[in-house]
Amino acid sequence: MTKNIPVKIGWELLLFVLGVMICSSYSELVNKNWKAIAVLVSIFGLVLRLSFSIKYYLNEEFLFIKNSMFGTTKIAIKEIYKIEKTWNLISSPAPSIIGRVEIYYKNESVVISPRSFEDFKNELLKINPNITVKA
Repeated sequence: MTKNIPVKIGWELLLFVLGVMICSSYSELVNKNWKAIAVLVSIFGLVLRLSFSIKYYLNEEFLFIKNSMFGTTKIAIKEIYKIEKTWNLISSPAPSIIGRVEIYYKNESVVISPRSFEDFKNELLKINPNITVKA
Protein backbone atom coordinates (compact mmCIF):
# COMPACT_ATOMS: atom_id res chain seq x y z
CA MET A 1 0.00 0.00 0.00
CA THR A 2 1.37 3.41 -0.97
CA LYS A 3 0.71 6.34 1.36
CA ASN A 4 0.90 9.92 0.18
CA ILE A 5 2.75 12.33 2.49
CA PRO A 6 1.39 15.89 1.98
CA VAL A 7 4.04 18.47 1.07
CA LYS A 8 4.25 21.81 2.86
CA ILE A 9 4.46 24.65 0.32
CA GLY A 10 6.09 27.68 1.86
CA TRP A 11 4.58 30.88 0.56
CA GLU A 12 7.35 32.77 2.37
CA LEU A 13 9.89 31.14 0.05
CA LEU A 14 7.87 31.84 -3.09
CA LEU A 15 7.29 35.47 -2.09
CA PHE A 16 11.01 35.88 -1.37
CA VAL A 17 11.90 34.51 -4.83
CA LEU A 18 9.33 36.80 -6.44
CA GLY A 19 10.66 39.80 -4.48
CA VAL A 20 14.23 39.13 -5.56
CA MET A 21 13.13 38.77 -9.17
CA ILE A 22 11.15 42.02 -9.08
CA CYS A 23 13.95 43.96 -7.37
CA SER A 24 16.54 42.71 -9.83
CA SER A 25 14.31 43.59 -12.79
CA TYR A 26 12.83 46.82 -11.41
CA SER A 27 14.22 49.11 -14.12
CA GLU A 28 12.91 46.79 -16.83
CA LEU A 29 9.48 46.77 -15.18
CA VAL A 30 9.39 50.59 -14.89
CA ASN A 31 10.44 50.97 -18.53
CA LYS A 32 7.74 48.45 -19.53
CA ASN A 33 10.19 46.19 -21.31
CA TRP A 34 7.63 43.53 -22.22
CA LYS A 35 10.23 40.94 -23.20
CA ALA A 36 11.93 41.23 -19.81
CA ILE A 37 8.55 41.05 -18.06
CA ALA A 38 7.64 37.94 -20.08
CA VAL A 39 10.94 36.31 -19.05
CA LEU A 40 10.31 37.24 -15.41
CA VAL A 41 6.80 35.78 -15.48
CA SER A 42 8.04 32.63 -17.25
CA ILE A 43 10.80 32.04 -14.71
CA PHE A 44 8.43 32.55 -11.79
CA GLY A 45 5.94 30.19 -13.46
CA LEU A 46 8.69 27.57 -13.67
CA VAL A 47 9.52 28.07 -9.97
CA LEU A 48 5.82 27.58 -9.10
CA ARG A 49 5.58 24.47 -11.26
CA LEU A 50 8.70 22.96 -9.70
CA SER A 51 7.46 23.74 -6.19
CA PHE A 52 4.00 22.26 -6.68
CA SER A 53 5.23 19.12 -8.46
CA ILE A 54 7.30 17.86 -5.50
CA LYS A 55 5.66 14.76 -3.97
CA TYR A 56 6.49 12.43 -1.09
CA TYR A 57 5.05 8.97 -0.61
CA LEU A 58 5.98 5.73 1.07
CA ASN A 59 5.15 2.07 1.05
CA GLU A 60 6.13 -0.78 3.39
CA GLU A 61 9.80 -0.59 2.34
CA PHE A 62 10.67 2.74 0.74
CA LEU A 63 10.25 6.49 1.04
CA PHE A 64 9.97 8.09 -2.39
CA ILE A 65 10.78 11.76 -2.94
CA LYS A 66 9.60 12.89 -6.37
CA ASN A 67 11.62 16.01 -7.07
CA SER A 68 9.53 17.41 -9.93
CA MET A 69 11.48 17.04 -13.20
CA PHE A 70 14.73 16.10 -11.46
CA GLY A 71 13.77 12.50 -10.78
CA THR A 72 12.77 10.43 -7.79
CA THR A 73 14.89 9.56 -4.77
CA LYS A 74 14.16 6.13 -3.29
CA ILE A 75 15.22 5.60 0.32
CA ALA A 76 14.91 2.25 2.10
CA ILE A 77 13.06 3.02 5.34
CA LYS A 78 15.10 0.36 7.19
CA GLU A 79 18.26 2.39 6.32
CA ILE A 80 16.93 5.59 7.90
CA TYR A 81 18.59 6.03 11.27
CA LYS A 82 17.62 9.60 12.22
CA ILE A 83 15.14 12.33 11.36
CA GLU A 84 15.17 15.83 12.79
CA LYS A 85 13.62 19.21 12.25
CA THR A 86 16.08 21.58 10.64
CA TRP A 87 16.54 25.14 9.40
CA ASN A 88 19.11 23.95 6.87
CA LEU A 89 18.63 26.09 3.76
CA ILE A 90 20.49 23.71 1.47
CA SER A 91 18.87 23.30 -1.92
CA SER A 92 16.55 20.36 -1.60
CA PRO A 93 13.11 19.01 -2.50
CA ALA A 94 11.63 21.11 0.32
CA PRO A 95 9.47 23.96 -1.03
CA SER A 96 9.26 25.62 2.39
CA ILE A 97 11.72 27.27 4.72
CA ILE A 98 9.61 26.56 7.80
CA GLY A 99 9.00 22.93 8.80
CA ARG A 100 11.97 21.30 7.11
CA VAL A 101 12.98 17.79 8.13
CA GLU A 102 16.39 16.24 7.50
CA ILE A 103 16.41 12.49 6.92
CA TYR A 104 19.66 10.63 7.59
CA TYR A 105 20.25 7.29 5.89
CA LYS A 106 23.41 5.35 5.01
CA ASN A 107 26.07 8.08 4.70
CA GLU A 108 23.66 10.58 3.17
CA SER A 109 20.89 12.96 4.10
CA VAL A 110 18.08 14.79 2.37
CA VAL A 111 15.91 17.70 3.47
CA ILE A 112 12.16 17.64 2.81
CA SER A 113 9.15 19.59 4.08
CA PRO A 114 6.20 17.37 5.01
CA ARG A 115 3.06 19.25 5.98
CA SER A 116 2.88 17.47 9.35
CA PHE A 117 6.11 16.40 11.05
CA GLU A 118 4.17 14.30 13.58
CA ASP A 119 2.24 12.32 10.95
CA PHE A 120 5.39 11.80 8.87
CA LYS A 121 7.39 10.68 11.91
CA ASN A 122 4.65 8.27 13.02
CA GLU A 123 4.41 6.68 9.57
CA LEU A 124 8.17 6.07 9.46
CA LEU A 125 8.27 4.73 13.03
CA LYS A 126 5.53 2.19 12.22
CA ILE A 127 7.90 0.65 9.69
CA ASN A 128 11.24 1.29 11.41
CA PRO A 129 10.93 1.85 15.18
CA ASN A 130 14.75 2.20 15.45
CA ILE A 131 14.75 5.69 13.92
CA THR A 132 16.04 8.39 16.28
CA VAL A 133 13.75 11.43 16.25
CA LYS A 134 15.01 14.88 17.15
CA ALA A 135 12.42 17.64 17.13
